[in-house]
Amino acid sequence: MRKWCWLLIACLTLCAGVARAETIELPPGLRGIKIGALWYLDYRAGKKKGESNNHFSITRGYINIKKKITPWLRVRVTPDITRTGNGDVNVRIKYLYARLYFPNLGFLTNNFIEFGQIHFPWLDFKEAVNGYRCQGTMLQERNHIFNSADQGIAWFGYFGGEMPKEYKEKVDKHYAGRYGSFSIGAFNGSGYHAGEKNNNKALEGRITIRPLPDILPGLQFSYFGIYGKGNLSDDPSKSDYYGKYGFSSLPDWYVNTFYVSYEAPFYTLTFTYARDKGCQSGKDENNKRGFSWFARVKMPFEPKIEVIGRYDIWDKNLDQTGDIERRVITGVSYRLYKNNLILLDYEKLFREGSQPDDYFVQTVLQISF
Repeated sequence: MRKWCWLLIACLTLCAGVARAETIELPPGLRGIKIGALWYLDYRAGKKKGESNNHFSITRGYINIKKKITPWLRVRVTPDITRTGNGDVNVRIKYLYARLYFPNLGFLTNNFIEFGQIHFPWLDFKEAVNGYRCQGTMLQERNHIFNSADQGIAWFGYFGGEMPKEYKEKVDKHYAGRYGSFSIGAFNGSGYHAGEKNNNKALEGRITIRPLPDILPGLQFSYFGIYGKGNLSDDPSKSDYYGKYGFSSLPDWYVNTFYVSYEAPFYTLTFTYARDKGCQSGKDENNKRGFSWFARVKMPFEPKIEVIGRYDIWDKNLDQTGDIERRVITGVSYRLYKNNLILLDYEKLFREGSQPDDYFVQTVLQISF
């Protein structure tokens, strides 16, 4: 018994010595590393194209690993756990890039370049304003026009410095340029879901203007555009050669998106207008048009509770009739801690013609650290 007492005293003394140590020396490769995560743990039940749809799923499973190498050079790799169409769970790379910061160029401030598998110029910005990507994808991504990451190079920056600290803490710290922000780059055009199948490069860019930062700080006007070709092979020996789809050349892929947003501490309002041609995959060259309205309101009696609503209209082919889809989303969330929340929502997709409507009830637990 006395032996165990001495052993216990020795362990407590060792622990106290460790607690008193001011620093623990890390290996050089681990210094400056930050590890975080963003997970969407989802359950939904309803009907899709007339058939019952009832399942648990992981709709996002990021593990973010970031390292500051120098004050002007940072890197990131983000493995993403996802479920494939046949139900298997796979791991793929969502982001893998180097970010290089460089000095202000007059009115163009907070500049950096990303190179590798990087942020798409549009969706990271829009999802920061919307804040409910856990419910589902945004208008154009949901209709397969593009996705949120690709291999390429892009320049990001602000116009005229940053918004005040109070705005960033109470409203939105993302893309908080005083007079707006921008991103422009060249990409493979295939997105991170697929490999590049031709030599075309897509030019993509966003410009956002905040016209009245002192009077209406939350008001922003944005334009996003893509000029490129669909991701089909131009080799006749390949199975997806564009000639087999009836195209005489690689199909056009053009995107024109106009966006108005207003953010305030207790609510957010947005409107999207999209006028597109073709799509990222190259499977069609149709002229398309879409509208989306979104609102988020905090409850005055309990700010941790928010109510959201969204209404989309999507016309997948302007040259024919009877194919317009309308989507209604409504829900309520409770913020557990910081950016960790639980969302309960209902979504219904109304289809023109004889196809049945889709609908489901969904619960999502968003984990962020």
